[in-house]
Amino acid sequence: MRSENRAQGTAAPPASRPLSNQPLEAPLWEKAWRAFLDEDYVTSLKVARQCLERIDGGTAPIALVPAPGTPTVKDGVVLCARNLFQLERFQDFEVLHASAGRFGLVPADMPELEVVGLAFACQRGEYKTVVAEATGFIDSQRHALPPVIAEYLYLRGQAWSALGDPAQARQDIEAAYALFRVLGRELDGARTANLLGVVAFREADFAEAVHWFERAHELHSRLGMLKNMGGNRLNIGIAHYKQGSLSRAVVELQAARRLLEQVGARTSLCRAAIAMGNTLRLQRDFLGARDELLAAYETANGLMLSREEALALEFLGDVYRDEGQIDKARRYYSRALAIGDSMAPDGDIVMEVLRRQGECLDLLGRQSEAVTVLSRALSLARQQGDRFEEGVIRRVLAATMLAAGDLDSARRYSVDAMVQLDEVGGRHELGIAQLLAAEINVARLESGVFGEPSGQLDEAWDDAMAALDIFLKMEVDHWILKARKALSNISRLRSDAEQARRMIVSAERMHGGTRRRAAQTPIVHVSPCMRDIIQLTDAFADSEEPVLVTGATGTGKELFARRLHHKSGRRSRELVCVNVSAIPASLFEREFFGHTRGAFSGADSDGIGLAAKADGGTLFLDEIGDLPLELQPRLLRLLQDGSYQAIGDPSERHTNLRLIAATNADLQQLVAQGKFRADLYYRLKILELRLPPITERREDILPLLRHFLSEAAGEEVELSRYFSSAALDMAQAYEWPGNVREIAMAARQAQVQLASRGTVHVELGESDGQLCCLSGPQAAGEAPRGRIVGRISASGTGRSRILLALAEANGNRAKAARALGVSRSTLYRQMEKLGVAGKANQT
Repeated sequence: MRSENRAQGTAAPPASRPLSNQPLEAPLWEKAWRAFLDEDYVTSLKVARQCLERIDGGTAPIALVPAPGTPTVKDGVVLCARNLFQLERFQDFEVLHASAGRFGLVPADMPELEVVGLAFACQRGEYKTVVAEATGFIDSQRHALPPVIAEYLYLRGQAWSALGDPAQARQDIEAAYALFRVLGRELDGARTANLLGVVAFREADFAEAVHWFERAHELHSRLGMLKNMGGNRLNIGIAHYKQGSLSRAVVELQAARRLLEQVGARTSLCRAAIAMGNTLRLQRDFLGARDELLAAYETANGLMLSREEALALEFLGDVYRDEGQIDKARRYYSRALAIGDSMAPDGDIVMEVLRRQGECLDLLGRQSEAVTVLSRALSLARQQGDRFEEGVIRRVLAATMLAAGDLDSARRYSVDAMVQLDEVGGRHELGIAQLLAAEINVARLESGVFGEPSGQLDEAWDDAMAALDIFLKMEVDHWILKARKALSNISRLRSDAEQARRMIVSAERMHGGTRRRAAQTPIVHVSPCMRDIIQLTDAFADSEEPVLVTGATGTGKELFARRLHHKSGRRSRELVCVNVSAIPASLFEREFFGHTRGAFSGADSDGIGLAAKADGGTLFLDEIGDLPLELQPRLLRLLQDGSYQAIGDPSERHTNLRLIAATNADLQQLVAQGKFRADLYYRLKILELRLPPITERREDILPLLRHFLSEAAGEEVELSRYFSSAALDMAQAYEWPGNVREIAMAARQAQVQLASRGTVHVELGESDGQLCCLSGPQAAGEAPRGRIVGRISASGTGRSRILLALAEANGNRAKAARALGVSRSTLYRQMEKLGVAGKANQT
């Protein structure tokens, strides 16, 4: 009879019915569960406790054997535990865990309660403990497959992700997702789909992340969970702006806001404001971005949300950086870094802010400091497996190396950045990296050190075109204009190169190749100061104003005069070069202004003169300081209105020329001494190029030496063919009073000596009281020093290269030495000399 009664659902004796199986009151349970779905965890916890208290206090109605799916005391305890986890109340959870026996429960036999404790461990960052305990449970239950095993798979996957093993994480979380779907647990399926999106996002697989976030949104929408739906849309928006789909990101973020505002989710709304602010910044709407981020910062500060506070400060710094207010940006970054460091010294916020600080240091011209900061950021990005951020850091390193004049490293980092950003689909940053790659190729072309111009221009064109395609799709005018400007510059360089080629062919036909060198001679350099001067030269080229080129003997003043002419609109007309000091004062007027037939004895025909010969073109007067004082007023008049008089001709003549003057003298001092007219001096000085001596650009010494050796040999050569490593160190330390001209002379001597006797012994002047001799070639077994662009030295660039090599080698000094092409002992000496720690991330 008792058996029949139980089968029909009648009351059973209390002693045979465990308290843990008592069913809960349905209305109260539904209220508690609904509050949990609405993420009102305080209310859910309160009502769930009421359910349990009614059972414990004996106020509940007589219970029957619960039907399948009916919530029981056990379910009520688990719901209380899950609410406490969401509220981060671990001590209250411990109390609940200890008092489970009050409800007839044994925690050790209740994995549903134990898994919440494991979730707390994951929340505390005890990831290895979580993996070990979850693995123990999964292995022991692999054949029984209780439903709770899905929870353990979820937590182990979350821990694997935090430990930097995305493959293991994906495997566990996907298994958990499949089990939750089979069990019909849509809420758990939704949070698992969201976690899969987070894992994909961390791997910078943004398309995959969007797929899972959309799946989570679909499941949450079935449950009517507006806050979670808003969170999913927020994640989708962030993934889109990471991809560079800015318009789509704005749409998603607006949708997220509408959902979150309905439930008053202030924390999530704060995050949405941060994401919207950064998206508007990327669209160059700085005013809107600043408003969003300031509001988000105030909200985060009021709610004591440290992470969101740091992110708002970080992106506010970006706004000011993009506006060119670097010092203000750095102040915001410093505040964000302080917060990030207090939360997680090796966390993602610290990594991101370090990258931004490094970029600011580069913009301020402090490249050595920038490399130190960026090396640590790169190390953290690798440690965290953040491939997107690693690609961005490499892009910033490329820009830093370009500014430092290390074009080899700049190109290597830019290529790595483009590959990495393309793989992860970070279109916005990829476009910026492609524009930078085009700029680096142009710089390599201008340096005269690397390869054929046509190939570099083709690469630059392809990179700039790819960037323009990205920015057109993103519809960001700022970047579209920058890409078009880059393409215009490359197109002009292509045109110049083609015109130079035609001029060379024409000159060779007319003069048997005697003008080939003058037309082709590059301005060989890798130093930032020379690149700045070249950029200034190109800016002056289109002006019609005279240019004064100053610098010591042998610094290349004529080369810059030729560049000014060939980059100008007068390039198709003649460049007339005159060394003023080589013309006797008695003949200067005749040579300069010309004469008529019979103007003086022996004038059997008209002489057109240099002014007429340069009509439509450019006149280059070298050593202008030697111009006779009595002729200076006539030159001034020529500059003012283009008029002059030839000897023997009373009528006024006109010419249309652009004047470039050069001198190694101090014209201002000559003016003070009455040897040079002040009015002429100030007329010439409107545009001035000051060329530095080689001692102010020592990083150019070895590239120049290699260039002149290759020119003398008629083929590309390496320095090790001619000189020992000690000789190259001596060359970099030598003062070179003759500047570039003396380097060219030493190279020609070295080529002749090597060809005639197989060894080199070039004697230069004295250095530190001793005769400086460059000898070679390199001894067998000596570390090669062939391509020395940006070689290790005591300069900031040398320190930067060591730091980067150490970062790339993960602190392995032997590997770093091999990458730098030096012996370990040389590297150790340089590290000690420059104050570089053993590992890059310790600096």
